[in-house]
Amino acid sequence: MTVIPSSPVLSAEQQQALGKVSAFYQPPEVFNEMISGHRLRFGLIADPQYADVDAEKDRHYRNSLNKLATAITELNDVKLDFVVTLGDLVDRDWRSFDPVIGSYEALRHPHAVLIGNHDAQVISHHLAAQTPALGLPKSYYQFSLPGYRFLVIDGNDVSLYCNHANGDDRQLAEFMLDELTECQQSQAQPWNGAVGRRQLEWIEQHLKHAKAQGETVLVFGHYPLTPVNSHNLWNCETLVELLCRYQVRAYFAGHDHRGGYDRVENTDFITLKGMVDGENSLPFATVTLEGDVLTINGYGTEISRVLSL
Repeated sequence: MTVIPSSPVLSAEQQQALGKVSAFYQPPEVFNEMISGHRLRFGLIADPQYADVDAEKDRHYRNSLNKLATAITELNDVKLDFVVTLGDLVDRDWRSFDPVIGSYEALRHPHAVLIGNHDAQVISHHLAAQTPALGLPKSYYQFSLPGYRFLVIDGNDVSLYCNHANGDDRQLAEFMLDELTECQQSQAQPWNGAVGRRQLEWIEQHLKHAKAQGETVLVFGHYPLTPVNSHNLWNCETLVELLCRYQVRAYFAGHDHRGGYDRVENTDFITLKGMVDGENSLPFATVTLEGDVLTINGYGTEISRVLSL
């Protein structure tokens, strides 16, 4: 019998301090029967990064609310099993969450949300200011539909966004970043993070169990894993090896607003473009998986792809 380590959940104190925001970081309640029958179909949004501030370079922070409203209206008109937001709902300031919560209230599909690096910084500061101080939540979990298992991973697990209530995680992050910098790794940037040892064990146990059950696995993370670039997860190579070893069908990420794609062995690695970029551009996507064919229907500037094994 496979014993899978439990994923962490928000403590009662964290839930109380986060209020309505805490609802974003709970596993979605998906239907046992897939809406689209044997064909899996879901929506993806990446990096709305809303803030009530003027545009900087090509990031139009205020425009994200209208963009979100448009994307949500479009997604509501499609039969979907769920929607995933791949992190960075806000750019800065705790007060930025309220308007974003209002936008997502219109979404009619089950919704999984990842904590992006900007979210993590805002949440961590908010929780560190509580009495007593509270640590940044570990936000990784799984959910499933018949024949499928979905893993939501947390790349802020070991990061500089951890605060003093997270124990040794911040010190470990500083050590990892120093080592990566010394080795001149492109992902050695303070705006990235890593998946910690316990979470790695949790991921592998789920992959083993899914393989034994004959399930197709999709993984969602904020940080890209490949190809090499400055936005990748610090321990991206470890994750790529792990996901490919268990033949994960695809990994979806945000964070690198330019978007991207790579295939390693039989695993597709897709990075969505950031919604906050561009005054009027509106990238988001729906994904359909039927048999061995993964089809990405890109909206706006998001690239459409047909990916067969």
